[in-house]
Amino acid sequence: MPDLSHLDRKYFIDSKVYNCPFCNRRNVSYKLMRSFTFDWTDTKHCYGYLVQCLSCGNRSMHLSFEDITYDTALSFVEDIDIDSKIFYSVPTSFFVMDERIPRLIRELITEAEGCLKMNFLTGASACMRKAIYELLMIEKAEGTDYEVKIKFLKSKHPNVDPSYFDILSRIKDMTSEKIHEQSWDKWNARYLRLIMFTLRAVLHELYVLPQMKAGRAQAIQKLGESIVKDKKEKGKQGQQGS
Repeated sequence: MPDLSHLDRKYFIDSKVYNCPFCNRRNVSYKLMRSFTFDWTDTKHCYGYLVQCLSCGNRSMHLSFEDITYDTALSFVEDIDIDSKIFYSVPTSFFVMDERIPRLIRELITEAEGCLKMNFLTGASACMRKAIYELLMIEKAEGTDYEVKIKFLKSKHPNVDPSYFDILSRIKDMTSEKIHEQSWDKWNARYLRLIMFTLRAVLHELYVLPQMKAGRAQAIQKLGESIVKDKKEKGKQGQQGS
């Protein structure tokens, strides 16, 4: 069978289904609520699209420099790669980050992804550096410099893939001081994406998976307790009947 996993990394699968950035459901139906246009410059038009998920009801906004709707109906043109026509979306990140991740870090990564979408590499770089510093502070990472602190996190969380921390430890231009906007050169887009994907993976491992596992364990425990309770009640009923 062909590998279609790349579709999970898209917003729009086709003109009728997409991957919702809010409820994180794949291949769910959506509705194009309305479209609008405005002047990006005095010679360039921009087209905006408001899309509603038919599962959770949340709406997202998408911008394109092309009109990609039908003339006769409010729907995207079929048989085109819609994502390739969109240059900016809100939420800017493909999927909304889990609320179990610290709020400030979520906001910084979201801002960085928005800057990257618009090719504002200096702003994106600064936000990612700040996000990593906040993680080090929240985790109370010990060490005299950045690389030592990352190694501390690696030893503190042995269940997280160590290659994630190895990538973060090799980030260029990081210092142990707090962020100063004028102190660093911008990172290139490919380098930024690597850092973003890696940091998001680390955050998911640190803050989301443990609570998911705890929730599953609690659900299993409650199920087991209910079965034991049912058996006891049936045993009492049997004794009373005899």
